[in-house]
Amino acid sequence: MWSYQMKVSKNLIEVCMILVVVFILCSPFSVSAQQPESSRQNGKPDVQPSSIAGPEGVAQKLRAPEARTSVFPQPSWLKSYDGWKKHLEDAYGLSFGLSAYLLYQKANESLSDEDDGFGGIYRFQGSWVAFARDTGHPGRIEWRVENRNEIGSFLSPSQLGDEIGAAALNTGFGYSDNFSTDLAVLNWTQAFNDKRAGFAVGRLAFDVYLDAFMFQTFSRGFFNRAFLVNPTLATTGIGALGAVAKGFLTDNILIGGQIYDGNAASGEFDFDTFDEHEWLKAVEIAWTPSVNRYKTDRIQFTYWDKDERETAGVPKGSGWAVSASWQLTDRLIPFTRFGHSDGGAGVAAESAASIGFEFAPRKNQAWSLGAGWAKPSKKASGPDLDDEYVVETSYKFQIWPFLSLTPDLQLLLNPANNPEEGRVWVFGLRCILNL
Repeated sequence: MWSYQMKVSKNLIEVCMILVVVFILCSPFSVSAQQPESSRQNGKPDVQPSSIAGPEGVAQKLRAPEARTSVFPQPSWLKSYDGWKKHLEDAYGLSFGLSAYLLYQKANESLSDEDDGFGGIYRFQGSWVAFARDTGHPGRIEWRVENRNEIGSFLSPSQLGDEIGAAALNTGFGYSDNFSTDLAVLNWTQAFNDKRAGFAVGRLAFDVYLDAFMFQTFSRGFFNRAFLVNPTLATTGIGALGAVAKGFLTDNILIGGQIYDGNAASGEFDFDTFDEHEWLKAVEIAWTPSVNRYKTDRIQFTYWDKDERETAGVPKGSGWAVSASWQLTDRLIPFTRFGHSDGGAGVAAESAASIGFEFAPRKNQAWSLGAGWAKPSKKASGPDLDDEYVVETSYKFQIWPFLSLTPDLQLLLNPANNPEEGRVWVFGLRCILNL
């Protein structure tokens, strides 16, 4: 009992120290560079969402730039709806949106007769700026009600990835079959120091903050895990109780720390696992040429550690990850990410790397191409598994501001759990609806 209490106290002390140090170093009372004038409008701080969240964050999704350029303009029957939403945001600081991500995939080979998958991700999300609106230190409540499931009698795309034998490079990552309707995000997000820093606490989506960069989102052109969430990272459930703090020390250096309940389960509103005091913890440091270019141009390093999950029988683990992207022109953004782990904490891969780019021939279209590699974790998937490779390409059409279509093609080489097949082709078609 005494050793258990010591373990809990040690973990909490370590994480609290990380979060407090980040908060102090990045607070308006610390010595830091001044905010560039280019990030101010009429002498006021730019009211973009703060830098702590990646592109899957609630506030970030509600301001998605793809909604501003499309082949066809917004239909007249939706303009009054958009006007009403803008009034609510301007008058009360309240914004919200409805989203549906629908993905169909077809594979040429599988371990059974099931060779296609069809599933969806459904979200109602919103943000209310309840404190210090139109300043550099706003505070807001964020929420997201979410459901993910298969459609009809099909496998979900994630299940199809398992069915074709993928161990680390799931071809339909995130489109699961067991994510019941849940209040997956409910947190307070506080920005400070002209939005150069901030923290979030409550029910969090870990993928919004952990090693997040511009391609870690369901809205761009990749469906394979190689490009969405680094396969060497430990994960936890969407909706884990946790806290995150990040901020700029200078115009070029950002640091951060975060902690999550390591036993949280996606689609379950359950606080009982928090009492087990088993955590997923991470620290990060990133370099960017300027604060304003942080979202697209940066190199970041993340170190993570996850406690042993005694009840679940999952060993502890640790590892590191690097993600980088750089907008070379208005149309071209290349990226790379790689990482390594000790194979513990239930991670999918011991080592992994990916590289690719997004090219926009027109403002309402985007071509994506990437290649990835992963060495599956022996602790999670068993010994003597082949390394997996994937090549993926897609072309996104923003048809209307509220609707996009993305055909996709993946070539999975050496699916580790299907050694009889050296290559599997997976065709996909995704539709995104945003209201």
